[in-house]
Amino acid sequence: MPKVLIMTKKFADVSRDSIRTLEQAGFTVEEKDYDRVTPAQEDEVCRIIQGADVIVVTAMFPATRKIIMSTDRLKMIAIRSAGFEGSDLKAATEKGVVVTCNPGANASSVADMAIGMMLAVSKQIVKKDREMRKNLYNREGGEDLFRKTVGIIGLGNIGKKVAQRLQGFEVKIIANDIVDYPEFKQKYNIPYLSKEELLQMADYVTLHVPLDNSTRLMIGEERLKLMKPTAFLINTARGEIVEEQALYKALMSGWIAGAGLDVFQEEPPQFRPLIELENVVCTPHSAGLSREASYAMAMETVRKIITFFEGKVPPHVLNPEVLNG
Repeated sequence: MPKVLIMTKKFADVSRDSIRTLEQAGFTVEEKDYDRVTPAQEDEVCRIIQGADVIVVTAMFPATRKIIMSTDRLKMIAIRSAGFEGSDLKAATEKGVVVTCNPGANASSVADMAIGMMLAVSKQIVKKDREMRKNLYNREGGEDLFRKTVGIIGLGNIGKKVAQRLQGFEVKIIANDIVDYPEFKQKYNIPYLSKEELLQMADYVTLHVPLDNSTRLMIGEERLKLMKPTAFLINTARGEIVEEQALYKALMSGWIAGAGLDVFQEEPPQFRPLIELENVVCTPHSAGLSREASYAMAMETVRKIITFFEGKVPPHVLNPEVLNG
């Protein structure tokens, strides 16, 4: 029987349906806890994955060249999430290992969090909650989202859902993306602008791009200076898209009004001064891990594994050349 090695303990936290489905389909399933693998554990991981036909990992799991090339029978890397920056696709392709991911499976969850962070930071919900717990009763302050301008950088699965949710706030939406979505843009009256134009115009900037060489540290000091002093930056995408020292300087210097952060350059976050600012709302990279999203990602992953071992092509293969070869 093919062996599936699940490397994240959170995979079946919400429901055991995914595990039962694999077992009923004839797979042997083993669960491990390697959510946060350090470089020092690379040799350990190489030993553990021997004998596995499939490993199930998160986007951040470092499926490095060394790990992939060490495997004796690995046929598939099934990434639970939409992101895939942790896996070496070139090495997987050379080894003949199929890599899949789940774009869109947790898009609604992330979109909800993005909207929630817009409200939490601009309406000062978290700050005022802390004050109330200290027996303070400051009723002043806060900015409305209603009828403001929201800039969406990345109008993919999540960005679209953010735009749809914002309709009730009667905001003006502007966007930037390397991909054109003409029908969606027309339906919601969304103009495309350069990043610089968007940053200058937006009252809220929300990031929904993948992490790659073109987006790494995309928001640094120069671009933060373009934003309005009343504007808010929301990042539920990847921490390395924003240069944290520059963001801290922007918040301390009043270049922008506040930030909502679910992701960080290092996780758990090491730059404590940033997350301790009063005008920052932060969460532990949990935007895409609602109960519903966790279940959907697990079941989508399982369906892809079963499809592949039935001799069919699963959706969202990141290196289709392996199958074509």
